[in-house]
Amino acid sequence: MKKIIFLFVALLSVITMSAKDDVTVKSGSLSEVKAAGSSFVYIVWDYSAATLEGQNVDAFLKAKGEDWVANYPQELAEAEAEFAKAVSKSKYVNVTTEQDQAQYVITIKVKDFHYGSTGMAVMIGFGAGDAHLSGSVEFTKNGSTETISVLDVDGVPGAGFGNERRRREAYKELGEWVVKLIKKAK
Repeated sequence: MKKIIFLFVALLSVITMSAKDDVTVKSGSLSEVKAAGSSFVYIVWDYSAATLEGQNVDAFLKAKGEDWVANYPQELAEAEAEFAKAVSKSKYVNVTTEQDQAQYVITIKVKDFHYGSTGMAVMIGFGAGDAHLSGSVEFTKNGSTETISVLDVDGVPGAGFGNERRRREAYKELGEWVVKLIKKAK
């Protein structure tokens, strides 16, 4: 039994050490945003090329049923609010709903959202069954098309019981990653 536990801990350690960051700076730098300190940002969510679990959003929701179709807009609104709340907790940016007040625009382009599995989360734990969000985050100066920085979003996890909860947690985690990368900017 001790050998099995040791092997499990060793395997978990190797996996953890080889894991890469879920959000990375793809291009540019967030140093300008960091140096500005307490800037106002306006957030734009772009779902124009988004998929759900690799499928067309409308087709996926329709296959899941009328409740999914009806609840989806509220699910997105709640998750987006979690992102805004996580970003606003930093000393670097404050979210505004008035674009003309913002110094920067953050555009989140959602590529894919995978809901994960509640059953896997319950049976296995350790992150199994988590939701995953992928896409990109672009920072631009308000009123400009010049991109300051682009972040690659590659599988930001969201844990919890229930699909809506996992989405909210993934968006919150994305917000925390954005703050962390602003803080680390040089």
